[in-house]
Amino acid sequence: MLKMLTAAVLLAGASSAAAEPSSAASAELQKATAAYDKQDCPTVLASVTRLKKMPDYQQDDFVRRVTLEFSALCLAEAGDKDAAYADALRATEMAGTGNGVWGVRLDGESRAKNWPALVTSFEAVARERPLMLNQISLGWLNYVDLELRRANETALRRRYLALLADGSYWPEEPGGSTEGFRMRYALLLADAGEQDKADAIARLLTNPSLLISLSLDPRFRPVFGETLDLRATTERHLAQARTQIGRFPNAIRPVIDVAQDLRLLGRPKEALAALHAIEPAIKSDAPLSDREDNVIWWWDQISRAHYTNGDVPAALAALRTASAIKEDDAPNVSQTINLANLQLTTGDSAGAIQTLASLDTSDGAASPYGIMQVVGVRGCANHRLGNQPAADEDLAYARAHTKDSSSTLTSLLLCRGDLEGAAADMIARLENADQRHGALEELSTFEAPPNALPRDPVVAAYGKLRARSDVQAAARKAGGTRHFNIQESGF
Repeated sequence: MLKMLTAAVLLAGASSAAAEPSSAASAELQKATAAYDKQDCPTVLASVTRLKKMPDYQQDDFVRRVTLEFSALCLAEAGDKDAAYADALRATEMAGTGNGVWGVRLDGESRAKNWPALVTSFEAVARERPLMLNQISLGWLNYVDLELRRANETALRRRYLALLADGSYWPEEPGGSTEGFRMRYALLLADAGEQDKADAIARLLTNPSLLISLSLDPRFRPVFGETLDLRATTERHLAQARTQIGRFPNAIRPVIDVAQDLRLLGRPKEALAALHAIEPAIKSDAPLSDREDNVIWWWDQISRAHYTNGDVPAALAALRTASAIKEDDAPNVSQTINLANLQLTTGDSAGAIQTLASLDTSDGAASPYGIMQVVGVRGCANHRLGNQPAADEDLAYARAHTKDSSSTLTSLLLCRGDLEGAAADMIARLENADQRHGALEELSTFEAPPNALPRDPVVAAYGKLRARSDVQAAARKAGGTRHFNIQESGF
Protein backbone atom coordinates (compact mmCIF):
# COMPACT_ATOMS: atom_id res chain seq x y z
CA MET A 1 0.00 0.00 0.00
CA LEU A 2 2.80 2.43 0.83
CA LYS A 3 4.32 2.01 -2.63
CA MET A 4 0.92 2.60 -4.23
CA LEU A 5 0.45 5.84 -2.27
CA THR A 6 3.96 6.97 -3.04
CA ALA A 7 3.42 6.54 -6.77
CA ALA A 8 0.06 8.23 -6.63
CA VAL A 9 1.53 11.52 -5.43
CA LEU A 10 4.62 11.31 -7.64
CA LEU A 11 7.03 10.77 -4.79
CA ALA A 12 10.68 10.44 -5.73
CA GLY A 13 12.09 8.60 -2.71
CA ALA A 14 11.30 5.52 -0.72
CA SER A 15 8.95 5.62 2.25
CA SER A 16 10.43 6.36 5.64
CA ALA A 17 7.41 5.09 7.59
CA ALA A 18 8.27 2.76 10.44
CA ALA A 19 4.81 1.14 10.51
CA GLU A 20 1.58 0.93 8.57
CA PRO A 21 -0.69 3.96 9.13
CA SER A 22 -3.91 3.50 11.07
CA SER A 23 -6.91 2.23 9.16
CA ALA A 24 -8.55 5.67 9.35
CA ALA A 25 -5.47 7.43 7.98
CA SER A 26 -5.02 4.80 5.27
CA ALA A 27 -8.63 5.19 4.17
CA GLU A 28 -8.28 9.00 4.01
CA LEU A 29 -5.03 8.73 2.08
CA GLN A 30 -6.76 6.43 -0.39
CA LYS A 31 -9.55 8.97 -0.83
CA ALA A 32 -7.02 11.74 -1.40
CA THR A 33 -5.08 9.60 -3.86
CA ALA A 34 -8.19 8.75 -5.88
CA ALA A 35 -9.24 12.39 -5.95
CA TYR A 36 -5.74 13.54 -6.91
CA ASP A 37 -5.68 11.07 -9.80
CA LYS A 38 -8.91 12.69 -11.03
CA GLN A 39 -7.42 16.17 -10.57
CA ASP A 40 -10.13 16.87 -7.99
CA CYS A 41 -8.19 19.18 -5.69
CA PRO A 42 -11.18 20.37 -3.58
CA THR A 43 -11.75 16.78 -2.47
CA VAL A 44 -8.02 16.31 -1.90
CA LEU A 45 -7.90 19.39 0.32
CA ALA A 46 -10.92 18.18 2.30
CA SER A 47 -9.01 14.96 2.97
CA VAL A 48 -5.95 17.00 3.91
CA THR A 49 -7.97 18.91 6.51
CA ARG A 50 -9.14 15.67 8.09
CA LEU A 51 -5.69 14.07 7.95
CA LYS A 52 -4.07 17.02 9.72
CA LYS A 53 -6.42 16.41 12.67
CA MET A 54 -5.48 12.73 13.03
CA PRO A 55 -2.85 11.46 15.46
CA ASP A 56 -1.05 9.81 12.53
CA TYR A 57 -0.21 13.25 11.14
CA GLN A 58 1.85 14.00 14.23
CA GLN A 59 3.17 10.49 14.88
CA ASP A 60 3.79 8.98 11.42
CA ASP A 61 6.36 10.65 9.18
CA PHE A 62 4.90 9.02 6.07
CA VAL A 63 1.36 10.25 6.72
CA ARG A 64 2.66 13.72 7.56
CA ARG A 65 4.81 13.94 4.44
CA VAL A 66 2.17 12.66 2.01
CA THR A 67 -0.46 14.94 3.56
CA LEU A 68 1.82 17.94 3.19
CA GLU A 69 2.60 16.99 -0.40
CA PHE A 70 -1.06 16.70 -1.35
CA SER A 71 -1.71 19.99 0.41
CA ALA A 72 1.15 21.86 -1.27
CA LEU A 73 0.31 20.61 -4.75
CA CYS A 74 -3.41 21.34 -4.53
CA LEU A 75 -3.06 24.67 -2.75
CA ALA A 76 -0.71 25.73 -5.53
CA GLU A 77 -3.26 24.56 -8.10
CA ALA A 78 -5.95 26.57 -6.28
CA GLY A 79 -3.79 29.70 -6.34
CA ASP A 80 -3.10 29.89 -2.60
CA LYS A 81 0.61 30.24 -3.22
CA ASP A 82 1.67 31.30 0.27
CA ALA A 83 -0.05 28.40 2.01
CA ALA A 84 1.23 26.05 -0.67
CA TYR A 85 4.80 27.23 -0.07
CA ALA A 86 4.46 26.81 3.70
CA ASP A 87 3.42 23.17 3.35
CA ALA A 88 5.96 22.53 0.58
CA LEU A 89 8.72 23.82 2.85
CA ARG A 90 7.62 21.47 5.64
CA ALA A 91 7.40 18.54 3.24
CA THR A 92 10.77 19.10 1.62
CA GLU A 93 12.44 19.09 5.02
CA MET A 94 11.51 15.40 5.17
CA ALA A 95 13.17 12.59 3.23
CA GLY A 96 11.53 11.27 0.08
CA THR A 97 9.54 14.30 -1.01
CA GLY A 98 8.62 14.38 -4.69
CA ASN A 99 9.91 16.75 -7.37
CA GLY A 100 6.56 18.48 -7.79
CA VAL A 101 6.58 19.71 -4.20
CA TRP A 102 10.17 20.89 -4.55
CA GLY A 103 8.92 22.87 -7.55
CA VAL A 104 6.32 24.55 -5.33
CA ARG A 105 9.09 25.43 -2.86
CA LEU A 106 11.32 26.92 -5.58
CA ASP A 107 8.41 28.87 -7.03
CA GLY A 108 7.47 30.30 -3.63
CA GLU A 109 10.99 31.51 -2.90
CA SER A 110 11.30 32.99 -6.38
CA ARG A 111 8.01 34.87 -6.09
CA ALA A 112 9.04 36.24 -2.71
CA LYS A 113 12.47 37.17 -4.09
CA ASN A 114 13.95 35.31 -1.15
CA TRP A 115 17.22 34.82 -2.95
CA PRO A 116 19.25 33.24 -0.12
CA ALA A 117 16.55 30.63 0.45
CA LEU A 118 16.13 30.02 -3.29
CA VAL A 119 19.83 29.44 -3.94
CA THR A 120 20.02 27.12 -0.93
CA SER A 121 17.05 25.18 -2.31
CA PHE A 122 18.68 24.92 -5.73
CA GLU A 123 21.81 23.56 -4.08
CA ALA A 124 19.71 20.92 -2.32
CA VAL A 125 18.02 19.97 -5.61
CA ALA A 126 21.37 19.70 -7.39
CA ARG A 127 22.79 17.58 -4.59
CA GLU A 128 19.84 15.30 -3.89
CA ARG A 129 17.89 15.15 -7.18
CA PRO A 130 20.09 16.25 -10.12
CA LEU A 131 17.69 14.83 -12.69
CA MET A 132 15.07 17.31 -11.50
CA LEU A 133 17.48 20.20 -12.05
CA ASN A 134 18.01 18.99 -15.61
CA GLN A 135 14.26 19.20 -16.22
CA ILE A 136 13.71 22.78 -15.04
CA SER A 137 13.12 25.09 -18.00
CA LEU A 138 16.09 27.14 -19.18
CA GLY A 139 13.84 30.19 -19.40
CA TRP A 140 13.15 30.07 -15.67
CA LEU A 141 16.77 29.33 -14.75
CA ASN A 142 17.90 32.31 -16.81
CA TYR A 143 15.22 34.47 -15.17
CA VAL A 144 16.59 33.60 -11.72
CA ASP A 145 20.11 34.51 -12.82
CA LEU A 146 18.91 37.83 -14.23
CA GLU A 147 17.09 38.65 -10.99
CA LEU A 148 20.16 37.81 -8.92
CA ARG A 149 22.24 40.12 -11.10
CA ARG A 150 19.70 42.93 -10.84
CA ALA A 151 19.65 42.52 -7.06
CA ASN A 152 23.48 42.75 -6.96
CA GLU A 153 23.57 39.40 -5.16
CA THR A 154 27.02 38.52 -6.50
CA ALA A 155 27.93 35.92 -3.88
CA LEU A 156 24.58 34.15 -4.26
CA ARG A 157 24.80 34.37 -8.03
CA ARG A 158 28.22 32.76 -7.96
CA ARG A 159 26.87 29.83 -5.92
CA TYR A 160 23.91 29.51 -8.28
CA LEU A 161 25.95 29.61 -11.50
CA ALA A 162 28.44 27.11 -10.06
CA LEU A 163 25.60 24.56 -10.02
CA LEU A 164 24.64 25.23 -13.64
CA ALA A 165 28.23 25.32 -14.90
CA ASP A 166 29.00 21.94 -13.34
CA GLY A 167 29.50 18.97 -15.63
CA SER A 168 26.77 17.01 -13.82
CA TYR A 169 24.10 19.45 -15.05
CA TRP A 170 22.69 19.16 -18.55
CA PRO A 171 19.28 20.63 -19.50
CA GLU A 172 16.77 18.14 -20.88
CA GLU A 173 15.43 20.67 -23.36
CA PRO A 174 15.67 20.83 -27.17
CA GLY A 175 18.79 22.78 -28.02
CA GLY A 176 19.58 23.11 -24.32
CA SER A 177 23.12 23.93 -23.29
CA THR A 178 25.09 24.91 -20.21
CA GLU A 179 27.36 27.27 -22.12
CA GLY A 180 25.58 30.52 -21.29
CA PHE A 181 25.77 29.70 -17.59
CA ARG A 182 29.40 28.67 -17.92
CA MET A 183 30.36 31.92 -19.60
CA ARG A 184 28.65 34.00 -16.90
CA TYR A 185 30.30 31.92 -14.19
CA ALA A 186 33.69 32.40 -15.84
CA LEU A 187 33.15 36.17 -15.87
CA LEU A 188 32.27 36.17 -12.16
CA LEU A 189 35.40 34.16 -11.38
CA ALA A 190 37.50 36.61 -13.40
CA ASP A 191 35.88 39.54 -11.60
CA ALA A 192 36.92 37.92 -8.32
CA GLY A 193 40.50 37.59 -9.51
CA GLU A 194 40.32 33.80 -9.88
CA GLN A 195 41.53 33.81 -13.46
CA ASP A 196 42.88 30.24 -13.50
CA LYS A 197 39.44 28.87 -12.58
CA ALA A 198 37.80 31.23 -15.07
CA ASP A 199 40.15 30.07 -17.83
CA ALA A 200 39.33 26.43 -17.12
CA ILE A 201 35.62 27.16 -17.63
CA ALA A 202 36.30 29.25 -20.75
CA ARG A 203 38.14 26.36 -22.38
CA LEU A 204 34.95 24.29 -22.23
CA LEU A 205 32.99 26.67 -24.47
CA THR A 206 32.16 25.86 -28.08
CA ASN A 207 29.30 28.30 -28.80
CA PRO A 208 30.60 30.71 -31.49
CA SER A 209 28.70 33.80 -30.34
CA LEU A 210 29.81 33.34 -26.73
CA LEU A 211 33.40 32.79 -27.78
CA ILE A 212 33.37 35.97 -29.88
CA SER A 213 32.36 37.98 -26.85
CA LEU A 214 34.66 36.29 -24.34
CA SER A 215 37.69 36.32 -26.64
CA LEU A 216 37.44 40.12 -26.82
CA ASP A 217 37.76 40.39 -23.03
CA PRO A 218 41.45 41.20 -22.30
CA ARG A 219 41.41 38.89 -19.28
CA PHE A 220 40.63 35.88 -21.50
CA ARG A 221 42.75 36.81 -24.50
CA PRO A 222 45.65 34.58 -23.40
CA VAL A 223 43.30 31.58 -23.21
CA PHE A 224 42.27 31.88 -26.85
CA GLY A 225 45.49 33.27 -28.27
CA GLU A 226 45.81 35.87 -30.99
CA THR A 227 44.69 33.51 -33.76
CA LEU A 228 41.45 32.01 -32.48
CA ASP A 229 40.26 29.41 -35.01
CA LEU A 230 36.57 30.01 -34.63
CA ARG A 231 35.81 28.08 -37.79
CA ALA A 232 37.12 24.83 -36.30
CA THR A 233 35.20 25.53 -33.09
CA THR A 234 32.00 26.15 -35.06
CA GLU A 235 32.47 22.83 -36.85
CA ARG A 236 32.63 21.11 -33.46
CA HIS A 237 29.56 23.01 -32.27
CA LEU A 238 27.73 21.95 -35.45
CA ALA A 239 28.53 18.30 -34.74
CA GLN A 240 27.08 18.69 -31.24
CA ALA A 241 23.99 20.45 -32.62
CA ARG A 242 23.34 17.59 -35.05
CA THR A 243 23.19 15.12 -32.15
CA GLN A 244 20.39 17.23 -30.65
CA ILE A 245 18.23 16.58 -33.72
CA GLY A 246 18.51 12.87 -32.99
CA ARG A 247 17.69 13.35 -29.30
CA PHE A 248 14.69 15.59 -30.00
CA PRO A 249 13.29 14.54 -33.39
CA ASN A 250 10.01 16.42 -32.84
CA ALA A 251 11.59 19.75 -31.93
CA ILE A 252 12.41 22.86 -33.96
CA ARG A 253 15.24 24.40 -31.94
CA PRO A 254 17.96 21.83 -32.75
CA VAL A 255 17.32 22.34 -36.48
CA ILE A 256 17.59 26.11 -36.06
CA ASP A 257 20.92 25.66 -34.25
CA VAL A 258 22.28 23.45 -37.03
CA ALA A 259 21.21 25.98 -39.67
CA GLN A 260 22.77 28.82 -37.69
CA ASP A 261 26.14 27.06 -37.56
CA LEU A 262 25.99 26.23 -41.26
CA ARG A 263 25.37 29.90 -42.06
CA LEU A 264 28.31 30.94 -39.91
CA LEU A 265 30.43 28.50 -41.90
CA GLY A 266 29.29 30.08 -45.17
CA ARG A 267 27.10 27.15 -46.22
CA PRO A 268 23.64 28.73 -46.64
CA LYS A 269 22.35 26.11 -49.10
CA GLU A 270 22.97 23.39 -46.52
CA ALA A 271 21.31 25.57 -43.89
CA LEU A 272 18.22 25.89 -46.09
CA ALA A 273 18.16 22.14 -46.69
CA ALA A 274 18.22 21.47 -42.95
CA LEU A 275 15.42 23.95 -42.33
CA HIS A 276 13.28 22.72 -45.22
CA ALA A 277 13.53 19.15 -43.90
CA ILE A 278 10.99 20.05 -41.20
CA GLU A 279 8.95 22.48 -43.30
CA PRO A 280 6.03 20.03 -43.77
CA ALA A 281 5.74 19.70 -39.99
CA ILE A 282 6.04 23.47 -39.52
CA LYS A 283 3.23 24.16 -41.99
CA SER A 284 0.92 21.43 -40.69
CA ASP A 285 -0.51 20.60 -37.30
CA ALA A 286 2.29 18.12 -36.56
CA PRO A 287 2.99 17.85 -32.81
CA LEU A 288 6.26 19.73 -32.49
CA SER A 289 7.25 19.97 -28.83
CA ASP A 290 8.53 23.55 -29.01
CA ARG A 291 6.28 24.95 -31.75
CA GLU A 292 4.98 27.83 -29.63
CA ASP A 293 8.48 29.00 -28.68
CA ASN A 294 10.38 28.42 -31.90
CA VAL A 295 8.21 28.47 -35.02
CA ILE A 296 8.84 32.22 -35.33
CA TRP A 297 12.59 31.65 -35.09
CA TRP A 298 12.43 28.94 -37.76
CA TRP A 299 11.05 31.57 -40.16
CA ASP A 300 13.69 34.03 -38.97
CA GLN A 301 16.43 31.51 -39.70
CA ILE A 302 14.91 30.76 -43.11
CA SER A 303 15.15 34.47 -43.88
CA ARG A 304 18.77 34.71 -42.74
CA ALA A 305 19.77 31.67 -44.79
CA HIS A 306 18.09 33.07 -47.92
CA TYR A 307 19.84 36.40 -47.41
CA THR A 308 23.22 34.72 -46.93
CA ASN A 309 22.48 32.80 -50.13
CA GLY A 310 21.84 36.09 -51.96
CA ASP A 311 18.04 35.81 -52.31
CA VAL A 312 16.62 39.05 -50.87
CA PRO A 313 12.98 38.54 -52.03
CA ALA A 314 12.83 35.13 -50.30
CA ALA A 315 14.44 36.59 -47.19
CA LEU A 316 11.86 39.37 -47.05
CA ALA A 317 8.98 36.96 -47.66
CA ALA A 318 10.07 34.75 -44.76
CA LEU A 319 10.27 37.73 -42.40
CA ARG A 320 6.82 38.89 -43.47
CA THR A 321 5.49 35.49 -42.47
CA ALA A 322 7.38 35.60 -39.17
CA SER A 323 6.24 39.12 -38.32
CA ALA A 324 2.59 38.14 -38.87
CA ILE A 325 2.78 35.48 -36.12
CA LYS A 326 1.72 37.02 -32.81
CA GLU A 327 3.64 36.53 -29.58
CA ASP A 328 1.28 35.93 -26.64
CA ASP A 329 -1.54 37.61 -28.63
CA ALA A 330 0.61 40.72 -29.02
CA PRO A 331 2.30 42.11 -32.15
CA ASN A 332 5.54 40.36 -33.03
CA VAL A 333 7.91 43.19 -32.22
CA SER A 334 11.24 41.45 -32.87
CA GLN A 335 10.39 40.12 -36.32
CA THR A 336 8.69 43.33 -37.39
CA ILE A 337 11.89 45.19 -36.52
CA ASN A 338 13.96 42.56 -38.36
CA LEU A 339 11.78 42.98 -41.45
CA ALA A 340 12.09 46.77 -41.37
CA ASN A 341 15.85 46.52 -40.86
CA LEU A 342 16.24 44.19 -43.83
CA GLN A 343 14.12 46.52 -45.97
CA LEU A 344 16.35 49.42 -44.93
CA THR A 345 19.64 47.63 -45.59
CA THR A 346 18.46 46.39 -49.00
CA GLY A 347 17.43 49.86 -50.18
CA ASP A 348 13.73 50.14 -49.33
CA SER A 349 13.64 52.94 -46.77
CA ALA A 350 9.99 53.75 -47.47
CA GLY A 351 9.04 50.11 -46.92
CA ALA A 352 10.91 50.13 -43.61
CA ILE A 353 8.95 53.17 -42.40
CA GLN A 354 5.68 51.56 -43.46
CA THR A 355 6.54 48.31 -41.65
CA LEU A 356 7.44 50.10 -38.42
CA ALA A 357 4.23 52.13 -38.53
CA SER A 358 2.36 49.01 -37.44
CA LEU A 359 4.20 49.01 -34.09
CA ASP A 360 2.99 50.99 -31.10
CA THR A 361 6.08 51.40 -28.93
CA SER A 362 4.09 53.16 -26.21
CA ASP A 363 1.98 50.14 -25.22
CA GLY A 364 4.73 48.25 -23.40
CA ALA A 365 4.98 45.44 -25.98
CA ALA A 366 8.50 46.54 -26.93
CA SER A 367 11.38 46.46 -24.45
CA PRO A 368 13.64 49.52 -24.07
CA TYR A 369 16.15 47.69 -26.27
CA GLY A 370 13.43 46.99 -28.85
CA ILE A 371 12.40 50.64 -28.89
CA MET A 372 16.00 51.60 -29.63
CA GLN A 373 16.05 49.20 -32.58
CA VAL A 374 12.91 50.87 -33.92
CA VAL A 375 14.54 54.27 -33.44
CA GLY A 376 17.71 53.15 -35.21
CA VAL A 377 15.96 51.78 -38.29
CA ARG A 378 13.37 54.54 -38.50
CA GLY A 379 15.88 57.32 -37.90
CA CYS A 380 18.15 56.09 -40.68
CA ALA A 381 15.25 55.48 -43.07
CA ASN A 382 13.83 58.96 -42.49
CA HIS A 383 17.26 60.50 -43.06
CA ARG A 384 17.60 58.67 -46.38
CA LEU A 385 14.10 59.77 -47.39
CA GLY A 386 14.84 63.39 -46.53
CA ASN A 387 12.42 63.49 -43.59
CA GLN A 388 14.96 65.37 -41.50
CA PRO A 389 12.79 66.58 -38.57
CA ALA A 390 11.67 63.00 -37.89
CA ALA A 391 15.23 61.72 -38.30
CA ASP A 392 16.52 64.36 -35.88
CA GLU A 393 13.90 63.37 -33.31
CA ASP A 394 15.06 59.76 -33.42
CA LEU A 395 18.69 60.83 -33.17
CA ALA A 396 17.90 62.85 -30.05
CA TYR A 397 16.13 59.85 -28.52
CA ALA A 398 19.11 57.61 -29.28
CA ARG A 399 21.47 60.08 -27.61
CA ALA A 400 19.32 60.13 -24.48
CA HIS A 401 18.95 56.35 -24.18
CA THR A 402 22.37 54.87 -24.99
CA LYS A 403 22.13 52.63 -21.92
CA ASP A 404 19.32 50.73 -23.68
CA SER A 405 21.40 50.02 -26.80
CA SER A 406 24.77 51.70 -27.13
CA SER A 407 25.29 50.66 -30.77
CA THR A 408 22.15 52.43 -32.06
CA LEU A 409 23.62 55.92 -31.78
CA THR A 410 26.83 54.87 -33.54
CA SER A 411 24.90 53.37 -36.45
CA LEU A 412 22.58 56.38 -36.75
CA LEU A 413 25.53 58.76 -36.89
CA LEU A 414 27.18 56.64 -39.59
CA CYS A 415 23.92 56.54 -41.54
CA ARG A 416 23.85 60.33 -41.48
CA GLY A 417 27.45 60.54 -42.69
CA ASP A 418 28.71 62.00 -39.40
CA LEU A 419 31.99 60.09 -39.20
CA GLU A 420 33.46 62.48 -36.62
CA GLY A 421 30.46 62.08 -34.33
CA ALA A 422 30.45 58.31 -34.78
CA ALA A 423 34.17 58.14 -33.95
CA ALA A 424 33.69 60.17 -30.79
CA ASP A 425 30.78 57.95 -29.76
CA MET A 426 32.73 54.77 -30.50
CA ILE A 427 35.74 55.94 -28.50
CA ALA A 428 33.47 56.78 -25.56
CA ARG A 429 31.99 53.26 -25.75
CA LEU A 430 35.45 51.71 -25.84
CA GLU A 431 36.30 53.61 -22.67
CA ASN A 432 33.11 52.40 -20.95
CA ALA A 433 33.60 49.03 -19.19
CA ASP A 434 29.95 48.08 -19.73
CA GLN A 435 29.97 48.90 -23.45
CA ARG A 436 33.43 48.07 -24.72
CA HIS A 437 32.78 44.41 -25.55
CA GLY A 438 29.99 45.33 -27.96
CA ALA A 439 32.10 48.10 -29.45
CA LEU A 440 35.08 45.80 -29.98
CA GLU A 441 32.84 43.25 -31.69
CA GLU A 442 31.49 45.92 -34.06
CA LEU A 443 35.02 46.95 -34.92
CA SER A 444 36.19 43.36 -35.42
CA THR A 445 35.98 41.80 -38.86
CA PHE A 446 34.51 38.60 -40.25
CA GLU A 447 34.84 36.56 -43.42
CA ALA A 448 33.42 38.12 -46.58
CA PRO A 449 29.82 37.00 -47.23
CA PRO A 450 29.28 34.27 -49.80
CA ASN A 451 26.96 36.43 -51.94
CA ALA A 452 27.32 39.38 -54.28
CA LEU A 453 24.58 41.51 -52.73
CA PRO A 454 25.29 45.25 -52.54
CA ARG A 455 26.28 46.22 -49.01
CA ASP A 456 24.37 48.77 -46.99
CA PRO A 457 26.21 52.14 -46.88
CA VAL A 458 26.52 51.85 -43.09
CA VAL A 459 28.70 48.75 -43.60
CA ALA A 460 31.14 50.80 -45.69
CA ALA A 461 31.00 53.57 -43.11
CA TYR A 462 32.03 51.12 -40.40
CA GLY A 463 35.06 50.31 -42.56
CA LYS A 464 36.04 53.99 -42.49
CA LEU A 465 35.50 54.06 -38.74
CA ARG A 466 37.83 51.08 -38.27
CA ALA A 467 40.52 52.78 -40.34
CA ARG A 468 40.73 55.88 -38.14
CA SER A 469 43.86 56.06 -36.03
CA ASP A 470 42.03 57.49 -33.00
CA VAL A 471 39.50 54.64 -33.03
CA GLN A 472 42.27 52.07 -33.52
CA ALA A 473 44.21 53.48 -30.57
CA ALA A 474 41.11 53.37 -28.34
CA ALA A 475 40.38 49.83 -29.46
CA ARG A 476 43.92 48.67 -28.62
CA LYS A 477 43.65 50.27 -25.20
CA ALA A 478 40.33 48.48 -24.63
CA GLY A 479 41.88 45.09 -25.40
CA GLY A 480 42.02 44.93 -29.18
CA THR A 481 39.79 43.74 -32.00
CA ARG A 482 39.94 40.40 -33.79
CA HIS A 483 39.32 38.89 -37.18
CA PHE A 484 36.91 35.98 -36.89
CA ASN A 485 37.14 33.35 -39.61
CA ILE A 486 33.38 32.78 -39.86
CA GLN A 487 30.43 34.78 -41.20
CA GLU A 488 28.65 37.43 -39.16
CA SER A 489 25.47 36.12 -37.59
CA GLY A 490 23.14 38.96 -38.64
CA PHE A 491 21.79 40.09 -41.98
